[in-house]
Amino acid sequence: MKIVAIANQKGGCGKTTTAINLAASLGAKGLRTLLVDADPQGHASLGLGQRKQDEPGLYEAFALDFPLSDTIITGVSPGVDLIPATISLAAIEHVLADMPKRERQLYDHLMPLAPLYDYVIIDCPPALGMLSINAIRAASRIIVPIDMSLFAIDGIERLCETVDLVAQKYGLEIDVNMLPTLVDKRTRLCRKFLLGIWERYQDNVLSTMIHNTVRLKEAVCAGQSILEFDKNCTASLDYQHLADEIIQRYDPVMASPEHDLDLTKKYSDSSTVHTTVPSARENTSYYSLNSELNEVQHSLGNTSSIAEEPEKMANYLHRIELSYENYSDRDLKIAGEFNDWIPDEGIETIEENGAVHKIFFAPAGEYQYRLIIDGKWRNDPTNPEQILNPFGVHNSMLRVGGDVPPEPSSLYK
Repeated sequence: MKIVAIANQKGGCGKTTTAINLAASLGAKGLRTLLVDADPQGHASLGLGQRKQDEPGLYEAFALDFPLSDTIITGVSPGVDLIPATISLAAIEHVLADMPKRERQLYDHLMPLAPLYDYVIIDCPPALGMLSINAIRAASRIIVPIDMSLFAIDGIERLCETVDLVAQKYGLEIDVNMLPTLVDKRTRLCRKFLLGIWERYQDNVLSTMIHNTVRLKEAVCAGQSILEFDKNCTASLDYQHLADEIIQRYDPVMASPEHDLDLTKKYSDSSTVHTTVPSARENTSYYSLNSELNEVQHSLGNTSSIAEEPEKMANYLHRIELSYENYSDRDLKIAGEFNDWIPDEGIETIEENGAVHKIFFAPAGEYQYRLIIDGKWRNDPTNPEQILNPFGVHNSMLRVGGDVPPEPSSLYK
């Protein structure tokens, strides 16, 4: 029985979506799969139409020694069973804190199920508490979904340090793999984050990436996996490829030939990567990670590394400060291409001497943005540089200077 934990303390990165659809993809390949919802929010259960607040789950297994096998809901998706989460799971941290062998409670409860399942997929909570520690302790592989934002990248180091501590304490070999999610290569920011992730974590980045599509949200609303909802959409194919890649990393002879990733060749020296905290690479030779990025290797073979200071991606990220006088009594927010048009997402606000300062980091490039003043969207009155957007109104244009790598032409297509 192979146990894979899906973990990232940042919310909104596709963690639960990945847990649901990886489990469904493995089940669709005839592999007996158990999905463990270890997030007190219960979103993995909800995403499969199984909101079971009155049913026993992990809390009852941990706190009341309830047999874990009696909590299983069978057939939530073809080939997939589920251990649901309920709101009571939010109180389990205090219960586990007083238990002997508190870090291995989940592992000990899962082991009797080993004859029943080929794979266990654990949806971890978005925090590095005792539940996540239990999941890491139980797993032989951690998949870290990374959406294209600085917040997701910033959290990787802390998660990897935690995995390393658990692995050292128990003498384990835990593979850590990064999975780019919510990918939209039409945006310059997304492309630059992709390049940064691949350069920083080459051996540990999965060959698969998950494209951003509304079909994933629609599938959740329908209480189905993406394979059941729309088997042939882009995201469904992405998750089927992900399942093949995970299978092949565990057992290269088992992956489906139609989704052959040739990982044996690509990772001949590291098909099982036992470095839990991925190290920065000094050289920048890019091997082909998948068919969509074949030209990236050619275009960026000699690009200087952006991982000299990986915590801040300092060689690419520039500090931007926009200041506005006489706005201290107004509700002022900023949204643009640098923060996915989410007002004040990733923006630090400082009020000083009657002025409002908006501070954030972004790679070099050009970004459209707007201000939101007392709930009303408008262009920046202090910035004369504007551009007409598709809706016939003007956005302000921000130009961030600095060295940038050559843009791979394939990513513009």
